[in-house]
Amino acid sequence: QLIDTTVPLQVSAPPQGEGRELVAIRSVLPLAAAYLLMVTVMVTGSMMLQSVIEERSNKLLESVLAHVHPAQLMYGKLLGLGAIGLTILAVWVGAAIFAAFSVQGMVADIVKPSLAAFDQPWMIIAMAFYFFAGYLIISMLYLAIGALSNSLQDAQSYLMPVIFLITLPVVFMMVQVVQAPNAALPVILSWIPLYTPFAMMARMTAGVSIAEVLGTGAMLALFVIAEMYLLGRVFQASLLRTGQPPKLGALVATMFGKQSE
Repeated sequence: QLIDTTVPLQVSAPPQGEGRELVAIRSVLPLAAAYLLMVTVMVTGSMMLQSVIEERSNKLLESVLAHVHPAQLMYGKLLGLGAIGLTILAVWVGAAIFAAFSVQGMVADIVKPSLAAFDQPWMIIAMAFYFFAGYLIISMLYLAIGALSNSLQDAQSYLMPVIFLITLPVVFMMVQVVQAPNAALPVILSWIPLYTPFAMMARMTAGVSIAEVLGTGAMLALFVIAEMYLLGRVFQASLLRTGQPPKLGALVATMFGKQSE
């Protein structure tokens, strides 16, 4: 008589919340990077805005522009204050890495799996590219607004709509990325240049393909070049302007090289 040695095997699916919890943990650093991009550009952008307005109101730009080209001034402000923003980012990233490998507890338990999600070198390169492109896109808006404004009060009328236009969709996107990184809203925002850096950084560990990274990256690079050219024309044309800020029609004419009446 044969002895039945089979052992009943029970296979069960993992709890439904476990997969969502893993997605949330893996998205901690990408979401933090997108948030840091927002904070960095708001801080450095405000500094750019104030410096341009003060230089215009104190007539310092006339002396500066006697020695440098307006384009050189624009690039100098972008690079100089960009270095401050990168320093802020480096401090936060360094603190996160230190917490992951030197501190025990909940912080390390969250940061380590999130760091492990960056298992491909191209992901780090893509994150750096999106961060730098996002910085340029929003900083150019601040520079152009500063050149158009005679005072901080004038700047607020331009700045508030821009801030709401940028932050509201990004906030809604970040909330959704925690549960569904590849849902409709994050994917759509990934292909809108103003939001591409935030959306792609937030989704980086959610199985984003290299093709999507290359596609959005190429689109973003073209957008940055076009924006720097068009808003650069506004910045250069408005530095020494006096009187009331120009209307929308005059701005469009300036961007495309036409003379406004």
